[in-house]
Amino acid sequence: MLPDRPEGAWTTALLRVLGGLGVEDHAGRQVLARSAAAGWLERERVGRSVRWRLAARGQELIAEGVRRSEAYLAAEDEWDGRWLMLYVSVPQQQRTTRKRLYGGLDWLGMGNPTPGLWVSPHHERSPELSRLIRDLGLENTAVATTGPTVGIGMSDADLVERSWDLAELAGQYERFLDQEEGAPQPEGADAVMLTYLDLLNLQQRFMRRDPQLPGALLPEWVGREGARLLRERRSAWAESAHTRFWEIVDGVG
Repeated sequence: MLPDRPEGAWTTALLRVLGGLGVEDHAGRQVLARSAAAGWLERERVGRSVRWRLAARGQELIAEGVRRSEAYLAAEDEWDGRWLMLYVSVPQQQRTTRKRLYGGLDWLGMGNPTPGLWVSPHHERSPELSRLIRDLGLENTAVATTGPTVGIGMSDADLVERSWDLAELAGQYERFLDQEEGAPQPEGADAVMLTYLDLLNLQQRFMRRDPQLPGALLPEWVGREGARLLRERRSAWAESAHTRFWEIVDGVG
């Protein structure tokens, strides 16, 4: 992730970076405005110019994303057999709440084996799940627990099979690995920065869809190889990408 600085960044600098990623100025300004409306960014007008910095909510979002990214790239494979399980119901008329709930549960990597039940082997994410349920006001219609299955009904293997359909994601990982094999290295500071930012975007898409099941539940998973390659690419390009980004922000070149 690219770090934040207290002084923030000018609109022109951010639009220049977004433009390099194929985002036109008008769309880039909309992205900034919507991010401010969502409480992720704060804007400060200085004369006719605007400077942007992360708001408190944005800082929390970035910190959570960094923690999740580190866990994803570390590819730790140990599992103690315990599941995080959520039982929740949302009234039919609360469609927006349901949509936000499902989006949050997807981000947490939780699967849905049967109606009303969501599961994940990552029981350490229970604090994040608690915040989600609290933020959506679902405390009275939800209950969560952690622990192993006890041989009644579905087994661990059954939970995996019924909770996640990973065939399409596996294909995306395989295409990523094929495309990167022998791909030329980016040349020049701008190319490194933009390639790095594209890589972060790709990683986020993988993270949103990959439940990161441990080897005990999914022994052969191409996503582990994908995460390894992402980790190598990030390690190789991060320092140069960060340096170039702040050069643009500071108006150097």
